[in-house]
Amino acid sequence: MLDTILAFVASRDLGVLATTDGGAPHCSLMAYVMLPDGHICMATLPDTRKWRNILENPGVSLLVDNRELLPGLGREALTAVTVTGRHDPFSDSGEEAAAKRLLAERHGQLGGILTRPGARVIRIRPTAYQIVEGPVRSRVVPATP
Repeated sequence: MLDTILAFVASRDLGVLATTDGGAPHCSLMAYVMLPDGHICMATLPDTRKWRNILENPGVSLLVDNRELLPGLGREALTAVTVTGRHDPFSDSGEEAAAKRLLAERHGQLGGILTRPGARVIRIRPTAYQIVEGPVRSRVVPATP
């Protein structure tokens, strides 16, 4: 099941990132890439609410789904994965630069963000996934078998 979930998340490129300041949740529609090691990366600027929230509370959630396939396939075909994880800051600026390049390659529209001074990469280390298929099938899977 984990392989199916990872393939699904890797095949998508937009998700809703949920962060919190400890009191109120905050959601942001985000373009992302999945790295070969399973981390999920997205770009942000340092003056955003999501970045401030992540610095205060690194626990995050990312919802990825295939709703753009609806209504053609019907709601029974809807699949959604909630990735639960933690922001895992880069300790090496070269790794962060490589993640920025991957984001720029996959999401050309992010160029304006990625080239701005102070642009940051949110790197999520998944700890668990919840997959929902159709209206009633749901399963939680740890990030590592």
